[in-house]
Amino acid sequence: MKLAGKVAVVTGVTSEIGKAIALRLAAEGAAVAVTGNTPAKVEKVAKDLESAKTRFMAEALDLTLPETVEEFFGRVALRLGPTDILVNGAAWRVRSSFLETTYSDWRRTFAGCVDSYFYCSLAAARQMVPRKWGRIIHIGSIAGAVMMAPFAAYTAAKGAVHALAKAMACDLAPFGITVNVMAPGVVESPYLRANVTPEAIGKRLERIPMGRLASVEDCAAATAHLASPDMDYVTGQVLYVDGGFLSAGVIAR
Repeated sequence: MKLAGKVAVVTGVTSEIGKAIALRLAAEGAAVAVTGNTPAKVEKVAKDLESAKTRFMAEALDLTLPETVEEFFGRVALRLGPTDILVNGAAWRVRSSFLETTYSDWRRTFAGCVDSYFYCSLAAARQMVPRKWGRIIHIGSIAGAVMMAPFAAYTAAKGAVHALAKAMACDLAPFGITVNVMAPGVVESPYLRANVTPEAIGKRLERIPMGRLASVEDCAAATAHLASPDMDYVTGQVLYVDGGFLSAGVIAR
């Protein structure tokens, strides 16, 4: 249990990936504070953490409000201890091309996918700096490297997340804090099956050398690896969990 004695905060646990990460960090021994914007889903994750017999707290919050974020991290410190590990997984995306994207679509996407990461990272880093140790992991995407049509604003936001990690990594390295990105490829999930046709999924599979979609467990394992105390010298990196998709380019099998 490499994370025994550590306190982890995981945002965006209303997604299947966020939930899997929270449970994996708990299994590795960490106390876990989770949050998301859907109360019923946050409560479900809380029940799973309770069943895992780990120290935890769970709150449904709007992380696009900086004062809400500051107060939340204060409560985490009081109940579980200062934050050692932060996983930024909150997300929002609108299905629209660049020309179809409205001002409100753009602003809401960046508020959920970028602003919340900045607010949470700042609050967590302020707790990490005095102790000269920390792990911050952003949930990115292959969309941070290539266009994910038709999600223009989301693609731009994930690119910003990847760049934010690099800036943070350089500034926080002197304090023993590493900052990296876990960037999933196409992930098997109820959301995928509900929003993408079987034909479109098949076309994506043709471009994945591993021959299968990523699982949420793949994403959780990669995140736990980046959170490990063993990863002291790895920072400013993007770990693509994509089965070789980006390496294969547009070549189909």
